Amino acid sequence: MSQRRWSLAALALAPLLALGACDQLGDVWERMTGGAQVEGPGPTPLDDVPLDARALSGSVQPQAEMAALLAPEPVLVAPGQILVGAQVERELAETATEMGLASNFVRSLRAEGTEALEQLPENMIGQVRARAEAEASQEATGAAQDTLRRLGISGEIRVRPGGVVTVDLTQSVSPTAYRRNKQPVDQTAADIPDAIQWNATDRCPRIVSQAQLESDIALATRCAIQRLAQSGDFEYVEPNYIADSGFTRPPRRDQPPATTTPPPTTTPGTTTPTTTTSPPARVGGAPNDPLYALQWNYRPNGTGDGASPGGAGFVSFWEAQQLGSRTVRVAVLDTGLDLSHPDIQGAGNVTSGVDLINNPERGGDGDGVDADANDAGDRCGTTTENSYHGTHVAGTIGAAATNDRVGVAGGAWDVTVIPVRVLGRCGGELADIVSGIRWAAGIAPAVGPGNTQIVNRTQADIINMSLTIQAPCPASMQAAIDAAVARNVVVVVAAGNKANQAALYAPANCNNVIVVGANDARGGLAFYSNFGPQVDILAPGGDVFADSDNDGRPDGVLSTRATTSGCYDPLNSNSTQRCYYSFLQGTSMAAPHVSAGLALLAAQTGLRGRQLEDALFTRALAPHPDNFGEIECARSSNAIPISTGSPTCARPSGRGRLDLTRAAQTLAPVTP
Repeated sequence: MSQRRWSLAALALAPLLALGACDQLGDVWERMTGGAQVEGPGPTPLDDVPLDARALSGSVQPQAEMAALLAPEPVLVAPGQILVGAQVERELAETATEMGLASNFVRSLRAEGTEALEQLPENMIGQVRARAEAEASQEATGAAQDTLRRLGISGEIRVRPGGVVTVDLTQSVSPTAYRRNKQPVDQTAADIPDAIQWNATDRCPRIVSQAQLESDIALATRCAIQRLAQSGDFEYVEPNYIADSGFTRPPRRDQPPATTTPPPTTTPGTTTPTTTTSPPARVGGAPNDPLYALQWNYRPNGTGDGASPGGAGFVSFWEAQQLGSRTVRVAVLDTGLDLSHPDIQGAGNVTSGVDLINNPERGGDGDGVDADANDAGDRCGTTTENSYHGTHVAGTIGAAATNDRVGVAGGAWDVTVIPVRVLGRCGGELADIVSGIRWAAGIAPAVGPGNTQIVNRTQADIINMSLTIQAPCPASMQAAIDAAVARNVVVVVAAGNKANQAALYAPANCNNVIVVGANDARGGLAFYSNFGPQVDILAPGGDVFADSDNDGRPDGVLSTRATTSGCYDPLNSNSTQRCYYSFLQGTSMAAPHVSAGLALLAAQTGLRGRQLEDALFTRALAPHPDNFGEIECARSSNAIPISTGSPTCARPSGRGRLDLTRAAQTLAPVTP
């Protein structure tokens, strides 16, 4: 996942980087192609494509900034926002009785809970579940109102699909309380969605007055959660945590030289850039995308020509004519998708999605939930830029058209990407993420303007979540993940970027997920990657503080992301007004490699769910060498000594790294 407080992607072209950049990229292209002029597969010479199809952003970052990336950050919650779980399972048996179902089935429901529903036809399961959720949610609503009344405050209570009931206390608290509890950042407070720091160990005083509650939103939130939990009327009670994509939104201090023509005032997502593209040729091998030569992450793992020590072997799979299938659907729960991007518009790999951000202030698009998943921006303060994090993640999975002589390649040439917008300005709220999981899995519709239902008729096979919450796995999130997995959905999540134990961060600490850590271009554990027993697999996440192949560019992951910061033309090193490709680093970048790998395996084998997950670990996993991830204890305060008193510490990082070359070796070429 990309980092929050670091200057990395879409930043300025350093003068030193500019010198000789064209020659360096030419050398890379020569190594990739052996000097041949490739007509079909293989990177297209840069001078044969328009500027929009090749300009990029990103430079090697100063080593001095690395430490700031790993600094602890506060846990934030939406003030006055509480999630309570209706006791749906308890209601199932009563619902079945009311519907006249057989008594032996009712007994099974009481004994086994949701698992007993498998005895029913598919259409009947939905009816029983929906009715039980409605009745349980109604009971939870009444119980929540009673508890708040006894506390002496009022709240707006809403029912969301899946038995999630949200409590909003903001109407009963003075507006001055928000200003006093604003998220502490160096930006204009009025330009940032409300947030408060959260400490789970803080307790509500035994005696608290109504005046205290009305003047302190943090106190009101804490007391309401404590009293709701003590009532015993709910499956769970938890704050509405704010998740982080991990992208750093630095002040836009790294701009092209002052002599450069100022960039246009329009933003990505509102314009349609002019490009010349041709229909992709369905031939495998190295694609002809002009910036593919800089995508070390797709190369076979190794040290020879055309290989990379950190590569995940995608090109080996492509060479076997395994390019994916549009029947495989990957939902990307993130910031949305820049639908005007020149490598995405008209690509055919993207289907309609949804914007599930309820709070218009956080959404930044002037409305709430609707069917428009276009990335309207997620900047955090007036002096920072939008991350377009979801567009970068989706581009790696396959939203970017591949082998079209434009920009970059995606991991799965053919796939269906479903954008689900759950992250907005300064992050995303837990309630929206939970709704996103259920919507993506086809479990529950979204409710748009005028109470219209937005139904996902293309259930995802894979869900990618490149986001983190520094908290134990929220019960609402775990319930949604479990429900998705029960529908044969594989859930892929980022491990987090604090060089810390993944067990401290959700959804990496949830059950029924594939947790992805990051390796760098050298093949080692990326310096920022979280680790620990929760991590299942490593994949390319990059390192923008390094340039291990000496090509003048950072070892980040290059993918789709529009910006006007630090753009340059790799053909001649000149600064440009805007560009559509950026280097990023993080476990956010690693997770989509695994999602793309799963999509390729699903297309090749027809497997889904647990069987697909098993195929990943049996066919596309390269075991770690001995002593992998070990580090001097003095360099990692969060690692664990390999033995008592040892100066060497271990950072467990899964069973191995993603390597699709291994899976490709078992394939016979398929006629396209």
